Amino acid sequence: MTLRPTTSGTARLQRFPELEARYGPLTPMDSGMQSRVYTTPDGAAVVKVYRNHMGQHRTEARNMIQASMGDWLLGVTEADGVEVLVMRRFAGHPLRAADVPRALPGLRRIVAELHTQQGGRVNVGRVRERLLRFRRALAPYPLEDVFEAVEGPLERGLLDQPAAFCHLDMWHDNILIADELNAAAKVADGNGMGVEGEGDVLLIDWTRADWDDPLRDLALLKTGTLDLLSAARSLEAALSFLPDRAPATLVRYRAYLALTTLHDLYWFLMNEPYEFDSQKEFKLARVRHALVRLPEHRS
Repeated sequence: MTLRPTTSGTARLQRFPELEARYGPLTPMDSGMQSRVYTTPDGAAVVKVYRNHMGQHRTEARNMIQASMGDWLLGVTEADGVEVLVMRRFAGHPLRAADVPRALPGLRRIVAELHTQQGGRVNVGRVRERLLRFRRALAPYPLEDVFEAVEGPLERGLLDQPAAFCHLDMWHDNILIADELNAAAKVADGNGMGVEGEGDVLLIDWTRADWDDPLRDLALLKTGTLDLLSAARSLEAALSFLPDRAPATLVRYRAYLALTTLHDLYWFLMNEPYEFDSQKEFKLARVRHALVRLPEHRS
């Protein structure tokens, strides 16, 4: 979910009499492409209202439970003609560049625990379909090196791997970090982890979570969050999340960095074309910085 600040004038036009009878007046917090987020008067809970009537409130709840985050759930419901997920509120803010170093230990713990859940295999047919779609849309641009970074390992069978449970949307607005005063208070109280499973970092928006290659999840983390850092620091941090540095792992990770970059370029071209050129310049510089530093072939 791409979170964007809402203007109070726009958000407050929509009222929720049934929900507000239960939770009190709702104050808008953030707005995404498919949902809006409100807070309750006591600040203890957030109410996420989905716009598309696709059952995503229940999908997200199931995924949170799968990810051992059921303690954050307060309920799912349908009221006022909308679908709703209610969660405990996390006292923090979306990750910014300055927050990334402090967030890394918590993120490593969250990701490592998440990816221990394995089931099935990666759908390589879906990878092929995506590549064909990206090739058609991005044909006018010189991206052969980026496509080859995916297509080579794909054709050699290196992407046919066991799947793990993945978040698949780890960009920085979906990663909350505790405000520094709250984090310091926990340490002073000898309770640095806070509520069990909470820590100082919380991963939100589980609507896209699915079984996939964990290295794809880690590639999304780099392009969506770690690239807030400089190119060298981003790659250094990204490699610290890998389960190992075996050549086959690095080749596979390299492929997913390329695939994620192609996906991002496709998304901007289709959805925000006025930002495409600037995003292309930044994202291609970052992926090529990584591609030349990671092995092309498994030794």
